[in-house]
Amino acid sequence: MNLSFVAPIVQNGETIVELAKNEVEKETEKWRNALILYVVGNTPTIGALERFIVSQWNFVAKPMIFYHNEGYFVIKFNNMEDRDAILYSRPHTIGNKPIITKIWTPEFNFKDEILKTILLWVTLPNLPSNCWSADSLSRIGSGLEVPLYDDECTTKTERISYAIILIEMDVTVPLP
Repeated sequence: MNLSFVAPIVQNGETIVELAKNEVEKETEKWRNALILYVVGNTPTIGALERFIVSQWNFVAKPMIFYHNEGYFVIKFNNMEDRDAILYSRPHTIGNKPIITKIWTPEFNFKDEILKTILLWVTLPNLPSNCWSADSLSRIGSGLEVPLYDDECTTKTERISYAIILIEMDVTVPLP
């Protein structure tokens, strides 16, 4: 990629660089299908993560993997549907270490980000079958934090011993 000189603005002897909103939005769009991935414990190699993705996430097109020195990976999917299929699938582990995923946002700061808010699958044992509607599960999940999704078996009522819902929770406060 060829770069070119763009004269900065100088005000009161201070150099100010002004980014073009449309250029930033164009680049933001490129990353909209990405997830931030963090493995609790030792960070795996890119090779280990690639092997994991090929074997465990084989129901979506192979994404691109980027590593950041702060221990995070950015997983860039081909489309939003693949991203969401992984985000809302069951919890994942690699080498018995939990994998935490978050939707990429332009505000994500790799240096300062502390994983305060994570997605957590919550099991609701012995939930009466008349409480399995999306509205009821949303109300129950809202008592914990922010409900996002239920697992496929819960949606299809294929297993009635327990329901499983995905909740976005702040883990810096005691769990309810």
